[in-house]
Amino acid sequence: MTNTPPGGSSGGSASAVAAGMVPVAHASDGGGSIRIPAAACGLFGLKPSRGRVSPAPRPTALSGLLSAHHALTTTVRDSALLLDVAAGPLPGDAYAAPAPAAPFAELARRAPGRLRIGLITALPDGPAVHPDCERAVRATALLCERLGHHVTETTAPYRPDDVGATSGVLMGADLVAQIDARLAVLGRPPADDDIEPFTRLLYDHYRTLPAADVSRALRRAQEIGWETGALFRSLDVTLAPTLARPTPPLGTLDTAQPESIYRHASVYSAFTSVYNVTGMPAMSVPFGHDGQGLPLGVQFGAPLGGEGVLLALAAQLEEAAPWGTAPGPA
Repeated sequence: MTNTPPGGSSGGSASAVAAGMVPVAHASDGGGSIRIPAAACGLFGLKPSRGRVSPAPRPTALSGLLSAHHALTTTVRDSALLLDVAAGPLPGDAYAAPAPAAPFAELARRAPGRLRIGLITALPDGPAVHPDCERAVRATALLCERLGHHVTETTAPYRPDDVGATSGVLMGADLVAQIDARLAVLGRPPADDDIEPFTRLLYDHYRTLPAADVSRALRRAQEIGWETGALFRSLDVTLAPTLARPTPPLGTLDTAQPESIYRHASVYSAFTSVYNVTGMPAMSVPFGHDGQGLPLGVQFGAPLGGEGVLLALAAQLEEAAPWGTAPGPA
């Protein structure tokens, strides 16, 4: 029994899979909500490329650029099989990810080859990374080298506060549209207990957002995509902590107390949101434990359409260091 949460916002799905209630569970990821609970619960979590899984039947014009649907699983094989079932555009989708070279289940069984891996352990003007999280990601880098991959220290080309501000505008605008659509059905203004205090704070803030700010955020998202994409001119994948710090005590992130979310959320998730803003795929792989014996995750990212490389690498790591057996902090 621990007093730590399962991460969010797909924490219920993560809890069900980690407890063995179900083998897989649906999850969505708009800023890390597949990868964060995967890291907190010792699971495998892949956020697919933008447009890999159709957003239908919900027309998410703005937040759909950031959010991706897939699942939390205990094995790489299950994630790949489920992605084969769910992937593919529907006629009329506004965008779609590049088609894979083969079914994802087959790609996961292939040897990844010798990959060029960029190790990122800090972010420009970002939060300090906890020693347990840094040790886990460096231990992963050593394992990758033993498996024949080439690992080099790499500097991230983005600032997490810039990524967060861009993401916040796009997600916030869509949040207002969703709530307003529900209120139109109800035929009334929002009541005090309709939504959580933190959500209400976001709603009240973003409903005053000028339309030009949304356009500027979309433009900045494209620029961040180009800046991040430049990494993959010389790299196949990036490697970083999934979370900058181990899973916090229960109550640290409290939606009933908005100030606690503002104070802590961006610190823990500083490494995840860039893959939502850029639309690139990323995965959290379980690796080791913190000083309290709780799971840690490491994150690999790839260019748009790179799920096959990520799955092949994840399967190789899963075989080399089965989940739960990787060394924890020294």
